[in-house]
Amino acid sequence: MSPEQKLLLDQVEQAVFVLEPDAEGIPRYTAFNRYALSHIQRPEAEVLGLTIRELFPGRYGETIFGHHLRVLRDGQPFTYQAHLPLHGEERKIEVTLRPCRNSAGYVSHIVGTTKDISSLGHLHNLQLGAEMFHAEIEDFVSLAAHDLRTPMRHVSTIAEMLREDFEDLGDGKLELIAMLEQIGTRATLLISDILAHAQATSTQSDVREFSFRDLVNEILALLDPMGRCACLIHGDRVVGDRAATLIILRNLIDNALKYGRRTEDRALQVEISLTAEPDDFYAIEVKDNGPGLRDPSALLLNTGTLRTDGGFGLLGVHRLVKARGGLIEAANRTDQEGAVIRFTLPGHLPALRAKGAQARAFG
Repeated sequence: MSPEQKLLLDQVEQAVFVLEPDAEGIPRYTAFNRYALSHIQRPEAEVLGLTIRELFPGRYGETIFGHHLRVLRDGQPFTYQAHLPLHGEERKIEVTLRPCRNSAGYVSHIVGTTKDISSLGHLHNLQLGAEMFHAEIEDFVSLAAHDLRTPMRHVSTIAEMLREDFEDLGDGKLELIAMLEQIGTRATLLISDILAHAQATSTQSDVREFSFRDLVNEILALLDPMGRCACLIHGDRVVGDRAATLIILRNLIDNALKYGRRTEDRALQVEISLTAEPDDFYAIEVKDNGPGLRDPSALLLNTGTLRTDGGFGLLGVHRLVKARGGLIEAANRTDQEGAVIRFTLPGHLPALRAKGAQARAFG
């Protein structure tokens, strides 16, 4: 980028960055404007030439890297949301990637613009319904404390690893520091979401089209940053309540990781599938190869009857599904050891609806 172009970018009072594919087609950062650098608080020389995977190691970076590759491949603008620590506090941002083509028609650059959307408020992310009462609020406050344990456990584990005679020898510990930062960020979001859920009595549903695969990968980046669980994801895009889907899946995956057994000859596996249901509903099924559900947990998920040994997290899952008119059922697998949990929520799969419309048009 020429000095004149850089000077022009610096006049924009919004965070702007530029990506450019290298000789192997890998998108790398080639420019940040002054506004963006003031927020990330890192010298430009440290980040130029890096990929998002190198800037944010782990599943989080892999997910965003997929967005970059998608824009390079499809040549179409793409928008996604993320949470980043800026100036000592967590901010919710929205990033738009716009491709620039050369004379041959190939994408030569991607211009990214970032805007702070934190002011839209976290209170509109979740909804229990107008009939939430005081006892439910107390339960969901306890749910927040329950879900805090998992991210804090990861933070403690990584911090302990860094304490052991830390010295930068290029052995990957700097990557652990970056991972620690990402876990802390997402843990803060986790607590904010659930406390907002507990305190709100009438909020709007977060209904929109979103990538099911990206949502699951975001959850795995928080709950399993070291990639110790083998996860199979089936499903693409869906129109539905993203906030409710995230909270439900986060609790179900957390339980699978927490209680699943991982031995030398068998890794913990989780399979998560998205399918369409009649009458504008979609279904999500979570299978694992762990020890299976205990009776209290299965009873709580199927009936919603509070059992202290069933867990506040599962109670919250049941209430979220029921509050949105969905169904949930849980059982132990019959084909092998493990559990299977299936729930439905209002919404639809855009790809199937488009195929149906096309078939009617030609029918």
